[in-house]
Amino acid sequence: MLRYELLAEVGEGSFGKVYKAREVGEKRRLLAVKKFNFSMSPQEAGIPPSMIREVALLRKVGHFNHPNIVKLLDASAESVGSALDLTLVLEYIDQDLSTFLSKAPACGLSRDLVKDVMQQLLQGLDFLHTNLVLHRDLKPANILVSNHGEIKIADFGLARIHTFNIALTPGVSRRKCLLAASLLSFSF
Repeated sequence: MLRYELLAEVGEGSFGKVYKAREVGEKRRLLAVKKFNFSMSPQEAGIPPSMIREVALLRKVGHFNHPNIVKLLDASAESVGSALDLTLVLEYIDQDLSTFLSKAPACGLSRDLVKDVMQQLLQGLDFLHTNLVLHRDLKPANILVSNHGEIKIADFGLARIHTFNIALTPGVSRRKCLLAASLLSFSF
């Protein structure tokens, strides 16, 4: 297990919290730590299937080390009384696409910058689809942008491995493309 110190809470989801952390030791790199607490009582189901899928998919695609997919660095589960604590340690990325676009100048993003963002995003999607992974929740909040302009696809909680005999939820697969609307709202 990677050792780290929590620096600040940076987000909260339906199952837990996300923290900015720093690795303890020589590297001292920044990390994103997602902490979840699940009841193990008979009335509750334990770890939701979406969390299990997310960890499994991140481990699967992590073997390829694609530059446009967020990297899962470590995952651990610990029993604490009648609860289970799940911790995911991911590479830390500075901001999501919404935040990145909110900082854009009034005149909009340059054509070259839009092309670069889209090329990286499409390379990440091509990698996923080539490996039969359907993200199913692609939106600005799940596209991370580093201060160096690197695009990383994140949050694989709704993702599925595509097989020809599986029915996917139509509501998710017909979701409006918020990414295109966000990028198109900025003039070239």
